[in-house]
Amino acid sequence: MFRKIFNFDYNIQQIRISLENALFSAFSASIVVPSLLFYMTYDILDVTLLMKWISIQFSIFLGRVLVIQKLSSSVMLNNYNDVEAYFKIFIGLIFVTALLNLYVIILSMSYSLEALKIFLLSIVVITLSAGSASTLLGVFNVYLLFVVLNMFSFIDALLYFGGEDFYLFAFILTIFTLLILRTGYLQHTLIDKISSLKETFQTIYNTSADSIILIKDTRFKDCNQTTLATFNFDSKEELLKTHVSDFMPKYQADGTLSTKKMLKMLKLAHKKGYHSFEWQYKKRDGEIFWVDFILTRIYIDDEELLHGTFRDITKRKEREKSKEEFQTLLEKRVEEEVEKNRNKDKAMMYQSRLAQMGEMINMIAHQWRQPLSAITAATGTLSIRASRGKIDAQTVIKLSEKITEFSMHLSATIEDFRNFFKSNTSKVETDYQKITKSVFSIIESSLNTNHINLELEIVELYKLHTYENEIKQVLLNLIKNAEDVLVEKEIKNPTITVKIDKYDLIVSDNGGGVDEAILERIFEPYFSTKLQKNGTGLGLYMSKLIVEDHCKGKISVINSKDGASFKISLGGRDA
Repeated sequence: MFRKIFNFDYNIQQIRISLENALFSAFSASIVVPSLLFYMTYDILDVTLLMKWISIQFSIFLGRVLVIQKLSSSVMLNNYNDVEAYFKIFIGLIFVTALLNLYVIILSMSYSLEALKIFLLSIVVITLSAGSASTLLGVFNVYLLFVVLNMFSFIDALLYFGGEDFYLFAFILTIFTLLILRTGYLQHTLIDKISSLKETFQTIYNTSADSIILIKDTRFKDCNQTTLATFNFDSKEELLKTHVSDFMPKYQADGTLSTKKMLKMLKLAHKKGYHSFEWQYKKRDGEIFWVDFILTRIYIDDEELLHGTFRDITKRKEREKSKEEFQTLLEKRVEEEVEKNRNKDKAMMYQSRLAQMGEMINMIAHQWRQPLSAITAATGTLSIRASRGKIDAQTVIKLSEKITEFSMHLSATIEDFRNFFKSNTSKVETDYQKITKSVFSIIESSLNTNHINLELEIVELYKLHTYENEIKQVLLNLIKNAEDVLVEKEIKNPTITVKIDKYDLIVSDNGGGVDEAILERIFEPYFSTKLQKNGTGLGLYMSKLIVEDHCKGKISVINSKDGASFKISLGGRDA
């Protein structure tokens, strides 16, 4: 405890706080107090003695002023040895001043000065000396010594001279002394915390890994040590004297003039209170580097400043550049692969078209077989009757009309197929009923030949805006696949059901379904479940491309109770 009280190893920040009002307190204790004491005691004390006493006080005042100047200069330069020496002298002069004032009070009491005047003298000395001592709150151990040595010495003097009035003064002064000690301790604790916080902030400020600067208008007002290292400067003074334009390349990466863009950034930070951006700075040797910059508006002593922090992100920017170059290369490779896949799809489409042409010829043969047989029968009847001489005009007309009717049916069939396989270049408004009707007219003859029932179920019919013929081709492919399965498996009572439900078109059969092991692969190119019958494996793949890529819909398959069930869903969109 006593070692701490007599310790003179003070924090620079605490001493700096003590110096803030040091000149005022010196003037109060060494000029104002002696002058008042002189005025109140010159008629009872020896004037010569008082003149010597006040001269000493004035000399001490000049000494305190000189020491305060030296101490302030040493604190500013962080010269710790000089700070310690001058601070000891500073404390000593304060003690001498207080003791000289106390001497006059005690001398006055020895001359039996009336109690009221002694009380007034005490108030003057205590008040102004306490004001003088308040400059020591930054170093409470010295403050404590000052109060104990001066106040309690005065209390002892009052008790020594005795008397009811002096005893009362002694009691009052004791209470007052204890109060100012408690108040002084509380103020010292507050100052110590402030000093500690300020020192901590200063330490963080100077040792931060980030560069920190304070900007006033467009100039650097202060910076930390990291900033010096970042720009390759040796001293803060040298850096702060350098114009800000020397820290920047002429142009930023986006081609904007650096000075013009920086003014814009500063203006935004002042306006919003906060602004972050990436920036290019230039080191002292001319090396350009990238930083991540944050500007924050702050106020110090009612002065508006910008607090800036930045860190070097050059390596990150280089990685980003490499990433962008890699991305560009990757995009180029992707484009090349997409082009290859596009050519591949074209080849697959051509293959699929050839397969569809083969199926089309087969379906045309089915459609033409009955009309051609009827025409052959009609011409045969004409030939037989003509050879027997039994032909008449009415029979010729009747058979000719039938031949014409069958010929028109053949022509209509050709037109149906021509329209069916014509590519759509634009979307049209249609519905699933219209699409199924067109497909049924083409494939119905083939299904009848194989004794397959074709059923249509309409739950709810919605309008569509899509590529009509492409959806027809997909539906035709699904029905044809179902027909092949039913024929291949020789299913009894073979049935294909087409169900329309809003935006969904569902094609189901009773052929037993698809093996679960290959269900997920059924839409892959060149994957076929009927390779033994020369299947290309492209029909379902091309159907998926048409529905999902071109028409922006969805096609899926599940195994239902009786067989496979394919669903085309255009989702109520502009498919």
